[in-house]
Amino acid sequence: MATFLQLCQSVARDSGTVSGAQPVSVSGQSGRLAKIVQFTAEAWTDIQNARSAWLWMRSEFEVMTIAGTAEYTAAAWNLTDLAEWIVDDGSVTLYDQAIGPADEHQIEPISWDRYRRLYGRGEQVAQRPIVFSVKPNGAFLLGPAPDGAYVVRGEYRTLPQVLTVNADTPAMPARFHDAIKWRALQLLAEHDEAPTAMATAATNYRRMLGDLERDQLPQIIIAGGPLA
Repeated sequence: MATFLQLCQSVARDSGTVSGAQPVSVSGQSGRLAKIVQFTAEAWTDIQNARSAWLWMRSEFEVMTIAGTAEYTAAAWNLTDLAEWIVDDGSVTLYDQAIGPADEHQIEPISWDRYRRLYGRGEQVAQRPIVFSVKPNGAFLLGPAPDGAYVVRGEYRTLPQVLTVNADTPAMPARFHDAIKWRALQLLAEHDEAPTAMATAATNYRRMLGDLERDQLPQIIIAGGPLA
């Protein structure tokens, strides 16, 4: 497992342009060391944004409805790292709080346009929700509006993690942390206009990114079994 500082030190060492155990901190740097810190942080952001389905960037939520309220923002449910809701079939369930998990059943996703046709016009009667949708502004919608307190459970994709202090540790599996180093070295070589170093870093980065994809992307299942 590598911290942000350790990754920066690894990038500095393998760049061949910095002597000694530098940097000693990710803050307060200037010149070459500041570039190394910047590109290491950017490399981690690049990797997170490279694919929309990284497994480590999935998180669960378990929240409560309010009677008569159909629309909920991430802030209303205290989700501070939400990038987008996961709206696959079977991804969201709901149960009556008064009954408990024995009452839990999945609710179905529908499009925003269909939601508007079904629940956005005329007078509505609050009932047990049976569907959900996502509004263009990102709000989570239940239909019909709940007639009481229900527990909603599901998944969402998180925002990219930002590395800012020495001890920050990338959230992906530790055995792939070197992918950040190679991407940072690639960015550094592009900045330096160093084609040989750029080619080496790019080759190693592609290799590690491929390993990461095989480990951290959902498997595709077709008739007979998973595709590697």
